[in-house]
Amino acid sequence: MTDTTVTEPEYLKQSSQLGNLNRPQVAILDFGSQYSHLIARRVREMSVYCELYSCLVSVDELSIHNITAIILSGGPNSVYEEGAPHVAPEIWDMIKEREIPVLGICYGMQELAHVFGGKVAPGLKREYGKAMVSRIEGCNSRLLDGLDGEFAMWMSHGDKLIEVPKGFKKIGKLSRLS
Repeated sequence: MTDTTVTEPEYLKQSSQLGNLNRPQVAILDFGSQYSHLIARRVREMSVYCELYSCLVSVDELSIHNITAIILSGGPNSVYEEGAPHVAPEIWDMIKEREIPVLGICYGMQELAHVFGGKVAPGLKREYGKAMVSRIEGCNSRLLDGLDGEFAMWMSHGDKLIEVPKGFKKIGKLSRLS
């Protein structure tokens, strides 16, 4: 009889470390969103391989993978709160060096704005629920290809982006609450 017990260090490894590290993947950095697994599922439904990582993942961990894009999830914090999670500066350096596209969703978008000189401010109250998004008039973004001019999304946040960082452009806006 052979012992097939997996050793603890092997058991604790991420699934992506057990396979082909060169496999192209989208990395989802999770800031505590209740929708991170749904985001991953939707990416996978498009036949795109992705892995979910903590937003506090190290550059050493991410850099061993063939990251083709990064999605920053939402989360319950404000980027200005003491102890709020932030992407490590070394990861931003890796993103710039490798020219990796980044999509920020809710807190993730606010993190992008905060890091790159935009302005995020507290909203009058927390918002949660279904909202309608419309694309900015004349916007031509591959990110919105195949989507209607207005579409539904779910939101949960307390802060608002009030100034886009220099070099960024708005492609959509909250058009109305349902």
